[in-house]
Amino acid sequence: MDEASRGSGVGAALESYATELAIARGCDRMEVHCHSRRTDAHRFYHRQGYEESPKYLIKSLTS
Repeated sequence: MDEASRGSGVGAALESYATELAIARGCDRMEVHCHSRRTDAHRFYHRQGYEESPKYLIKSLTS
């Protein structure tokens, strides 16, 4: 998100709308993949009710 927009509620509104769509479509969860260095994003997602999922594995296919 653009720094000028941070704190304006746009992200929370978008996340809320995505959650409503997921529920309406019968989804049982929302998942977000967010790099560990994005600490501000992590705080945002925690405020939206997301919890840590400790296991995520990745395999790079480029050297």
